[in-house]
Amino acid sequence: MEITKASGETEEFQKEKLCESLRASGAPEAFANAVCEKVTQTLKPGATTSEIFRRALRHLVKENVGVAARYSLKRGVADLGPAGFYFEQFVEVMLRAMGYATERNRFLEGECVTHEIDVLAQKEHEHFFIEAKFRNDPGIKTHVDVVMYAWARLDDIRRIEEAKEKNHASHGMWVITNTKFTESALQYAACKKLRTTGWNNPRNAGLEDIITQYALYPVTVLPSLDRYSLQTFARHNMMLAQDIIPYSGEDLAQKFGIKKSTAEKISGEAHALIPIPAAAR
Repeated sequence: MEITKASGETEEFQKEKLCESLRASGAPEAFANAVCEKVTQTLKPGATTSEIFRRALRHLVKENVGVAARYSLKRGVADLGPAGFYFEQFVEVMLRAMGYATERNRFLEGECVTHEIDVLAQKEHEHFFIEAKFRNDPGIKTHVDVVMYAWARLDDIRRIEEAKEKNHASHGMWVITNTKFTESALQYAACKKLRTTGWNNPRNAGLEDIITQYALYPVTVLPSLDRYSLQTFARHNMMLAQDIIPYSGEDLAQKFGIKKSTAEKISGEAHALIPIPAAAR
């Protein structure tokens, strides 16, 4: 049967694709297959991918909130913008975890015009200008025009920056997005030697892989997070689930005015997602 994607396009429902996404979130194979079967049995032609996601998530939450949070990662990242955070902030946090020194929202002179760079990232003699491209809808792909624009900016800036540093460092452009790239975007980036990071790109080193490797889960993946709690965390710049780890449920209720029952759930979900090593307790 056909289902409706976030972009509005229709495609044939692939049960194995759903099962694999559940396994990829860390669900044991038997559990993932059971949830996959339950969701599949209740689907009707024309069901949306959002509906399928919500049904699967409800089953996961009942059994394992850590797995449920990882399963909702893509949508959690897409919710960063509406939550009051900036994707550039998230990208900067990610790059720092990867060992880069960073500066955000820098203005650099080009040969023709001045450019505002989302993030500057440096590691030893490797310097990158970061183009952070955020989409509210994770179903929309990042197209070739974004990559072409990034290349034009690099071409205008690079020679001036290299002259300033007397060619002691290499300079490149790195496009980071929370969606997938189109094939033409990847082809152009490869041709121009631009670095790209998106969903499932590069293979086994995409945005979701980096988030998982460094435990950079946004608070928006926590199933019990309500609107008030999300707005409160945004005001206090608590972007990641790991930012909640130092607080107990009681602490969250007292310090941030979150309803105690909700605070207990949020704290429990954060700890289930990011277990604290015994030595650090």
